[in-house]
Amino acid sequence: MNGEALRQLIAVLRRQADSLESALALTEQQTSAIARRDVEQVTALSLSLERELVDGQVLEERRMGFAGELAAALGVEPGETTLKTLANALPRDEGRALLRAGDTVIRAVERLARQSAANRALLEHELAVIDQVVRIAHRGDRTTYGGRGTYAAETISLLDAKA
Repeated sequence: MNGEALRQLIAVLRRQADSLESALALTEQQTSAIARRDVEQVTALSLSLERELVDGQVLEERRMGFAGELAAALGVEPGETTLKTLANALPRDEGRALLRAGDTVIRAVERLARQSAANRALLEHELAVIDQVVRIAHRGDRTTYGGRGTYAAETISLLDAKA
């Protein structure tokens, strides 16, 4: 039983790594679209990325199920089920294969997290620019000369002291 559970666990870890690599590719494309300010492409890529992440959640649930099956077959306590504890309970070669599959997933998650953080920073910068433009545009709506022949009480601020 533990041989089949191990094969299934390694297989789902590999599928998770592939899914994360697909998400990473979409995120990298999204970076380019953000830099080009291609709103339609950013939106399309965001939807594709969302679908990929939903599929990834299904894989994560399957991974947890196979890890639980393997843990039960190996006599590992349910609260202590990690890839490392499972690998330690397996024969050496099988344990190494499990850890290699897990490391692939971890590296993909780390790269995806870095790229997502870069995209978040780009988007925050774009939003700050838009916010600044909107504030400047709204200041331009006011006039210093009132329609009744009087001057307005406030003058137009050309520079933002907070910037």
